[in-house]
Amino acid sequence: MDLMFGLAMVLGIGPALAMMYFIVRNYTYPRVEQPFFSDATFFLLFFVGLVAGSVLFFAMRVMGFASNIIYMVLMSVVQVLAMVVIMNLKRFRGKSDSVFYGYALGLGMSSGMSMGISYSMTVLLGDMALDASIVLLVVIVVSMTLILGACGTNVGEGIARHRVMEFALQALLLLVAYNLLLTGLMQAGGEGGIMPYVCAVVILVLSVFYFYRIMMVKLPGVVRDVLKMNGIKRDDIPKAR
Repeated sequence: MDLMFGLAMVLGIGPALAMMYFIVRNYTYPRVEQPFFSDATFFLLFFVGLVAGSVLFFAMRVMGFASNIIYMVLMSVVQVLAMVVIMNLKRFRGKSDSVFYGYALGLGMSSGMSMGISYSMTVLLGDMALDASIVLLVVIVVSMTLILGACGTNVGEGIARHRVMEFALQALLLLVAYNLLLTGLMQAGGEGGIMPYVCAVVILVLSVFYFYRIMMVKLPGVVRDVLKMNGIKRDDIPKAR
């Protein structure tokens, strides 16, 4: 169990750091002379998200959210509202860098939650082979990193465009679908069989699709549009995939 606790800590923050580097490296020094966001604010929002994610996991654990579909829907609402409340400050409204700060917030939140969930899943997957348990744990934390990172970016776009609820609802719909599938995975995990793997494949496909659409396809255009709103034109915005 001590080994799995250490593994849960590594899995909790490792994917978030990897996705952080993979995406933001193209928008900061040395890839561009003038970074598109402040590193200090970015990591501050990541830390805030880490604390918020840990608190949300504790609430989910205490109230048994993972075993109740209605509670998991409510958890999705709370997750998105937490992002909106944190991001909906005057300093972030209408600013292109808010998209990146939303991403940092989502990554931090995923780290806080996935560390706790990874550790808890060792109990539910206790009767399965260790190798199989690790595979499912990796799928959970990677998919959570992708989905919450993309949701945070979606919320950040709404803040940047002054259309908060429109984009928050977009994030909420995807997050509800993800959390319901995660509930199915966690419930099926203790029973063994093929269902945990079916749920794992579905949540991974969903999270990869959403992340790719938001972070690889839309992000450059969003940054360009918000800069244009502010009367700023830049020629060094990375191209969409």
